[in-house]
Amino acid sequence: MTTHTFTEHPPVPKVLQEALKDYPELIKELERGLGSVGRSPGMSKAQLADQLEAAIGVLENILGLFASNAAEERTRANTSGDPDAMERARAKDLLMFDCRSRVPDTLVELATFFG
Repeated sequence: MTTHTFTEHPPVPKVLQEALKDYPELIKELERGLGSVGRSPGMSKAQLADQLEAAIGVLENILGLFASNAAEERTRANTSGDPDAMERARAKDLLMFDCRSRVPDTLVELATFFG
């Protein structure tokens, strides 16, 4: 397998940046994850397609982790009985589920980057 030194990495897709605007630490985590994929001059179309697929996988994996963590937070908050904590955790859980389901909405932006 050939390794590449990427000259550019895809940005966090705008739809996710907007959805996660109140969670800059999560956007940073997505940026770090997308730092493992990228493009560089001279890459073949097949290599770019592989990187697009890898970027989608990165987003799916990280967003899945976010959703899992949010569900755990919600369970802990519900156990605490604190209504404010319960509402915050519920809202975050729903948001993370929504973000995970929005990966298809990122495809055009990612495809343009790798195109």
